[in-house]
Amino acid sequence: MKENRNRIDWTALASLYQFAVIVVANIAVAGGLGYLLYRFVGMERFWISFFLLFGAFSGIYNGIRYLLKEAERYDRNKDNDDEDIDNTGGSGNA
Repeated sequence: MKENRNRIDWTALASLYQFAVIVVANIAVAGGLGYLLYRFVGMERFWISFFLLFGAFSGIYNGIRYLLKEAERYDRNKDNDDEDIDNTGGSGNA
């Protein structure tokens, strides 16, 4: 029983880490795009800030979508595990 509990704790921690990676990656890509537009196209510095904010919003959006998908997968797996358990009190050989 304790081994199953440890697996769930590590899965939750991995999902949280993946959420952070998604958010930071979106901010980095959007900020890099804003910097490239500023540097090579000659746009104003305002666009760097705009793209950083856009990256933050899109990162949080994509991160929440990822967490919801993981929660759905967890619930589906938990429901399948509950169906495997025989709650009738019998030996399960019926």
